[in-house]
Amino acid sequence: MIVREKSNLLVVYLEQGEELEAQIQNIIREYKLIDAKISGYGYLGRMEYGVLSQSDPFFLAKILKEGLLTVTDINGMIDNREPSIMISSVDDKFERHQGRLISGNVVNSFNIILEIYKTE
Repeated sequence: MIVREKSNLLVVYLEQGEELEAQIQNIIREYKLIDAKISGYGYLGRMEYGVLSQSDPFFLAKILKEGLLTVTDINGMIDNREPSIMISSVDDKFERHQGRLISGNVVNSFNIILEIYKTE
């Protein structure tokens, strides 16, 4: 993982084999982030995500997708140190996968941009 600081932005370059959610947690701890906006794109080899199946109580149906995925967009936020990320991707069979990101394993590369609003 390579992190570049640019004014109130962190530009993060993830490499093959890195776990997306774990690296975001590491960045939150290392940079003491409280509130931030998350965006990005890249490639994953495995992704677990959830789609809303019940609203009261809140419940996500989990879906595991293995194989190459092109992530066209992640959007989310860090609110009081807790990340919440929505993901939009397409697999090698051109099927779309969208939902709330639970985990993902980077293949080739993945870029994340964090716009920082508040730190400790």
